[in-house]
Amino acid sequence: MQQATYQVEEKRIDPMLVASVRMKGKYSDCGTGFAKISSKFGRFICGKPMLLHHDSEQRVDDANFEVVMPIQRGESTDEISVRELAGGDCLSLMHLGPYEELGRSYEKILEHAKAKGVEIKMPTREIYHKGPGMIFRGNPKKYLTEIQMMVS
Repeated sequence: MQQATYQVEEKRIDPMLVASVRMKGKYSDCGTGFAKISSKFGRFICGKPMLLHHDSEQRVDDANFEVVMPIQRGESTDEISVRELAGGDCLSLMHLGPYEELGRSYEKILEHAKAKGVEIKMPTREIYHKGPGMIFRGNPKKYLTEIQMMVS
């Protein structure tokens, strides 16, 4: 991975095959979705875990989100959807620090979008480059999350 600049970047991302679990509730419940995907597609996972946010604003108890893992191949099940996640142009920002502080990075990327006159397409994406592990929480000050907002 290249060195994070912590500035908004404009980049193009490729489409990718993903396994996903759509959820409604608290963001902290995402672990159950990741566990389902890991259990079913473990050896075919080929990228970082992600959340797709389908709400246009932060929700606390009733968030509409999707837990996503890039995979090499696989078929949908009753609980897990396998599909191609669209690529395209996006605004990207690396956030270093706890998840509770992501709001300031979202503000920064939204200000950039407004200044450029581009429209954000939902859902927004968070890619977890470094975060808590399955057993150890790690140091939240060192969590590295990439926010991606697809633009038109």
